[in-house]
Amino acid sequence: MAKSQQVAALPWRQTENGIEILLVTTRTTKRWLIPKGWTMDGKSDHEAAAIEAYEEAGVRGKMESLSIGYYDYQKQQRNGGKQNLKVQVFTLHVEKILEDWPERAERERQWVGLSHALNIIGEPELIPLVAAFGRRSLHEPSTQPDPLGLFDRLKRRLRKVFG
Repeated sequence: MAKSQQVAALPWRQTENGIEILLVTTRTTKRWLIPKGWTMDGKSDHEAAAIEAYEEAGVRGKMESLSIGYYDYQKQQRNGGKQNLKVQVFTLHVEKILEDWPERAERERQWVGLSHALNIIGEPELIPLVAAFGRRSLHEPSTQPDPLGLFDRLKRRLRKVFG
């Protein structure tokens, strides 16, 4: 099965309590994820990710042009099949939160602290990217032990997903 490419925005903001991540629900399963969608003709990947953040989460801000990495997932197709997808992730420092946006009636959005985001993100392969972003944002050396227990949570999630 060939992999197709999507792009995603990791919307974040700095508060007095630390970094917060903006998550949105998927349309059908209502899992918490970051805004994502297909690449767009005539747009760079980071520009397409910024458009997805506006459409799905109603936010605008400073989108980084360099990706922080990729994650893979399988999208359930309407015909019952599955499609392998590779998602390139770009960070978006949110500067404006809109009250109205194109997919407002189809999704929920929620600002959450980094550790809570790692617990509720509905795509296991996205979790390490978000954790690494959090470590970099906090200027933590990646050689330090993970205070959030990421590895244990990831193992539990994988057991839930794969039995």
